[in-house]
Amino acid sequence: MKNKLLKGIVWAACGACFLMPMTAAANQAVLKEKNLYEIRTLTGQNQPGYSDGAAQAASLYTPASIIELNNGGILISDSDNHLLRLLSSNQVTSYSGLILDFDEQGFPIGAYNDGNNDSAFYNKPAGLAQDVQGNIYVADSGNHSIRMITTDGIVKTIAGNGEIGFQDGTGERAKLYSPSDVAVDHKGNVYVADTLNHVIRKIDANGAVTTLNKRSERVVEYFPGVVTEAGDFKDGRLSEALFNEPTGLAIDELGNLYVSDSGNQRIRYIDFEQGIVKTVAGGGEYERNALYAPGAYANGEAEQARFSSPTGISVASDGSLLIADRNNHVIRLLADGIVYTLAGQEEESGKSDGVIGAAELNEPTDVIERSDGTLLVTDSSNNRLRVIQRYEQQAHDEDGNIHVMVEGKLLVSDVAAKLQGGRTYVPLRALAEHFGYRIHVDKQSSQVRVTINSSLSYLFSEDGQSIVKQTSEGTETLDASGIVVDHRLLVPVRFIAEQLGYDVQWDRQQQHVVVRSALFQS
Repeated sequence: MKNKLLKGIVWAACGACFLMPMTAAANQAVLKEKNLYEIRTLTGQNQPGYSDGAAQAASLYTPASIIELNNGGILISDSDNHLLRLLSSNQVTSYSGLILDFDEQGFPIGAYNDGNNDSAFYNKPAGLAQDVQGNIYVADSGNHSIRMITTDGIVKTIAGNGEIGFQDGTGERAKLYSPSDVAVDHKGNVYVADTLNHVIRKIDANGAVTTLNKRSERVVEYFPGVVTEAGDFKDGRLSEALFNEPTGLAIDELGNLYVSDSGNQRIRYIDFEQGIVKTVAGGGEYERNALYAPGAYANGEAEQARFSSPTGISVASDGSLLIADRNNHVIRLLADGIVYTLAGQEEESGKSDGVIGAAELNEPTDVIERSDGTLLVTDSSNNRLRVIQRYEQQAHDEDGNIHVMVEGKLLVSDVAAKLQGGRTYVPLRALAEHFGYRIHVDKQSSQVRVTINSSLSYLFSEDGQSIVKQTSEGTETLDASGIVVDHRLLVPVRFIAEQLGYDVQWDRQQQHVVVRSALFQS
């Protein structure tokens, strides 16, 4: 739940106003660029599983967190398989851990054991981090401990002992309660989101575990006569600050810490030099006897924005912040004091790949930027690892003409696309044949008919001034027309493609019209 962030899709600077801001005009420019991005599945199936192999065939079970390793591989905490998996060279392998056994329902059972990578056991591993030496840290949530994998593949526990508790100390004398994430600073300090203790812990270079903030004393009667301990909220001095189920951590370039305070529906910031905690985005007030602040969805100014169980977070190299907004099923971005939705359909879960405005997520729990500029998302309840990337295009010679890319392939024609009146026109025959539609010219009327299917066709007049849509329910003259160039009929590509249900965008940088299906076949 950390790493670098976004080239060409990200807005700069943090809404916390601690970092260098970016102008609103630049933000708006990138917002327009966002439409050229799409979401695809890198690995995992719709159903849970634990098989290794080619990325397209491998399976996961509730992936929780991801990091890009120093060598470029992607490490996945495959939480309900109780394994760490590695995606490298389009292959998924089991990197660390074993499945002990399966329960009566056939679900993997976690366990606890140190040792070599191929003999260690985990129980619902969650957040991951890697230090500059290459050591890997794991928030082993179900074992209530923090594990470390050395560069020679040895797994050892550095905090906790497998038992639930709350206690500072060194090594196994410390006790934690369902830690969700870890982060490592440049000094080697390890920070822990000790989720169900509602605190942030620190493990120093000597292995000493200390608690940084005050532990909540709030008690909630969530059912008549039944009470439980609950988290709370308070900004201010770090020693007095209160959290409610902190789940995600990310360290910025100043060595300060962002926290996704899930139960408070907020993003918090710990400034270690000043010794204070501030809310940088989100909000919500507790209702009587509520365990959590109410989740909601709203973009805009950071203090007015709303989240629903924000989880994994990542800081960009430019200071902006990515947020996996789990129960809103979206990826959010905090930049220049504004919260945007980057991907997913707000408050609506789904599994479809497609253009960024149509594709869906289901309880995303982490998001990072890879070194190549793409974004990776652990799409937890879809059991998949998804990628957010700019559209792919076929290589071609630069000739100064406007080109049309249909599903990533160059639309080839002996007549170049023509820009006229703010519209891009392409030869009708080339477009129809590229889509695979049947085209017929009536010799008597010189009208051109393009047949889409048995109940839909389009009829174009010889001069292109009339376009008639014909369906089983009747005919409709459309508010569009073509042009004739060198005795060839050209039609407005955006109008025709959108009539057929395609997403159409303009790539200003490449001078391309980009035509794609809104949803892709999984």
